[in-house]
Amino acid sequence: MVEFVLALATLLATGIEAAYVPTDDGGGDYFVRVEPELLKATSPYQFSSDVPADARNVRRVRIFVGDTWPPAVERAVIEASRKPRSAAPVAVASARLPDTEAGVAGTASRPWGWLIGSLIALFLSLGANGYLSMLLGQMRQRYLRDVQQGIVQV
Repeated sequence: MVEFVLALATLLATGIEAAYVPTDDGGGDYFVRVEPELLKATSPYQFSSDVPADARNVRRVRIFVGDTWPPAVERAVIEASRKPRSAAPVAVASARLPDTEAGVAGTASRPWGWLIGSLIALFLSLGANGYLSMLLGQMRQRYLRDVQQGIVQV
């Protein structure tokens, strides 16, 4: 169990990023960046990155090993992400999930709304627990005071 938790923590800290960049001739290049820590770690899991469904005519898949994209590739990805989506596919995707035993994890957008909502719920819960702890402490102090004055028989 501990090994699984450590492997999951490693996967969340490192990962695979992918981007589809269309070319002028109607095709496109699919770039995959793998962080070096993934290659160094001995893991029984396979890692993959699915080509987005709207990425037609992928002419070339380029795999980079490094912590960041090379500058030329990063510029191409940024330019592709700024272009409006049309009939020709223009997509930038990110895949940071490993294969599961049941199947391959697809590309996923980052769920910022769920993350922010979960954090707000967490902080509200912590605040409510702190408030209830203060109330309990005050009630206990009143009870102890009343016992010492002899108002409450034990």
